[in-house]
Amino acid sequence: MKTKKTMTDSWSCVPQLKEACNEIDELGHHVYEIKNCVRVSKLENIVYDMKLQLQEAINWLDEIDTDVHWETVDE
Repeated sequence: MKTKKTMTDSWSCVPQLKEACNEIDELGHHVYEIKNCVRVSKLENIVYDMKLQLQEAINWLDEIDTDVHWETVDE
């Protein structure tokens, strides 16, 4: 396992995580519709959008080297 040093406590040292979350956040309106029984969108559109956004999130996650231990250091 590799160790990389960063000056931040957050996961901003792995920007792909934020990008993956952004893709998932794009599904918020569908998640609301599904969880709150408010049927507005067509089922085919919901399924298509969810697959697309989730695949984009997976693509970002696939770019991450998980064999890294991030260590926070002070200046």
